[in-house]
Amino acid sequence: MQLHETPILDPHWEGMEIAADRTHRYVWIWQGFNIRLLALPKTEEGQIGYDHGWCYPKDPALVAASVAAWEPDTQDEPAGWHKRPTWPVRQAPRRDEDPLYNRPRCVHGPYLADGCRTVNCPDALEWAERHGTTVP
Repeated sequence: MQLHETPILDPHWEGMEIAADRTHRYVWIWQGFNIRLLALPKTEEGQIGYDHGWCYPKDPALVAASVAAWEPDTQDEPAGWHKRPTWPVRQAPRRDEDPLYNRPRCVHGPYLADGCRTVNCPDALEWAERHGTTVP
């Protein structure tokens, strides 16, 4: 992952590119009351859509710090987001090297085993039912 010391304006997406790896550019955009971090393919498809997206609070420094701490080769997703609007979940190519980090998460970000802060989260309810427990 190459982090940009100074974010690069992406006029097409009207956002700021903060990093890139061999397959994607990572651009954040203002999205209503959130910032959405986009994983844009480095192909022509990156001009019309994105592979993965994560919503964060409106704090560009938080998004930049999350991406800077992320190891996309071994970690499925960056940390700190509160909603994942895309499916399927991104899978790191060498995710088996960091199994603790890559535990299942709900669509709102928390690890399923820890419960979700969103009342009646369908992912957390399904996980609890499958494991014969209640939602933490």
